[in-house]
Amino acid sequence: MSTPSQSHQDAVSSPRPVVAVLGDSGTHGAMVKLLRDSGAEVIVTADPHQLREADGMVVAGPAGSLEAFDELKAKDAERVIGRRVAGGRPVLAAGAALSCLFESVAVNHPQLGSVQVQGMGEWPGESVELSTRGLVPGSSAVSPSTGSRLLKDIEGEARFKSEHGVFEWVFDQSIDYIAPPAVSWTATEPPYIAAVENGPLTAVQFCPVVSGELGAEFMRRWVGSLAVTGRLSPAAGESATGGEES
Repeated sequence: MSTPSQSHQDAVSSPRPVVAVLGDSGTHGAMVKLLRDSGAEVIVTADPHQLREADGMVVAGPAGSLEAFDELKAKDAERVIGRRVAGGRPVLAAGAALSCLFESVAVNHPQLGSVQVQGMGEWPGESVELSTRGLVPGSSAVSPSTGSRLLKDIEGEARFKSEHGVFEWVFDQSIDYIAPPAVSWTATEPPYIAAVENGPLTAVQFCPVVSGELGAEFMRRWVGSLAVTGRLSPAAGESATGGEES
């Protein structure tokens, strides 16, 4: 029978999952700290091999959806995300990156007017500016899906910084050979999508870093769900020490 001291030593020595945050070295410091506090080893990298081999991958970028999508394309992350999801390897997209996963993002261009930008197409639907529905970014409670593993019974408010949102979920939930995604919504009027849990692919519209205990508990649950594969050593990249989150 193990003693409390032995149990503590086992917990300390237990291997931690390696999470790769998409970005350049020296950025995403707040996200790195949150992930570490949640039990992960963390590297910040744009190297496709490291992004593919990590136990988990996180995409968190600028508050603007177009800026987030430009960063994804510039770092060839669209292809990496696709390969990870196809192989059942966890990916978390946070903030404006959620909008990029849908079929299109509608933006109001100063010269061109309303423009529809093609997204990654992981899910059907369109992300639109919150202002078109009379909303602005801010804090909101989250209404979790009954099938949510990561948001169930979490209290508090989440902080939403992106100016875009998805107001309709048009995925066919009746497909009998796959588990339907768990879709959680904001408590705004009208509501928009706060999170999607779809097998290995999870996306949240809110910023976990600035969402208090809700964001911290969500991240602990996500990190806790990762399998430690040993495919990538945490020494493979350098962790960030600074930077701004979205």
